[in-house]
Amino acid sequence: MEALSHVAGSTPEQLSAKINRLKQRFDQESRRYAESIDDLRALHDKKERKILRKQQLYAGFRVKLNSCQKALDLRWKKFQRNAGLLKRQLTWLFNEHLGKKGISGFINVDYKSKVLSVELTMPQDASRDTVRDTRGLSGGERSFSTLCFTLALHGMTEAPFRAMDEFDVFMDAVSRKISLDTLVDFAVAHGSQWVFITPHDISMVKPGDRVKKQQMAAPRG
Repeated sequence: MEALSHVAGSTPEQLSAKINRLKQRFDQESRRYAESIDDLRALHDKKERKILRKQQLYAGFRVKLNSCQKALDLRWKKFQRNAGLLKRQLTWLFNEHLGKKGISGFINVDYKSKVLSVELTMPQDASRDTVRDTRGLSGGERSFSTLCFTLALHGMTEAPFRAMDEFDVFMDAVSRKISLDTLVDFAVAHGSQWVFITPHDISMVKPGDRVKKQQMAAPRG
């Protein structure tokens, strides 16, 4: 009794009452769980092993998930970097073609809003204003800037066949000659097959080994 510090000093009646409570609890728990102590211990060990396996499985999946997340983050950074470089390349090519008429421009691509806007600056001997809305351009200027933008896109993509129809509408003679020369030089340099269709005179285009002209007869009234 002295070794049991938590019952030291208790009267026999108190000890008897406590023993009775313990017996009642033991009987109550025995009715709730019919298994023996050995069976409960075996069940506990089985559950513990199952939990351990689940923890190991979770840890394995967590390692794979972290690897996938790192790969995704790396690809996303590369995508953002490539997207920025492509916007710059598009503007450079756009300016290269615009420069043949002394025009400069800028292309802004908002990937989040999915909006592409074009800004043009007229030659120094003209208005010297920056046009942010292509509707403010004349018909010929709009056609030429659209042609330059199209060629900039063509320069960044690959295709075995390309076709353009009525690309020189509303252009004056000077702009049309520049456009035709630009298109023919571009097509020959890139080596793909192009088909240009225009209702205007194409006599200014010089035929060559890789350039063929075909003129249809005028429609009859």
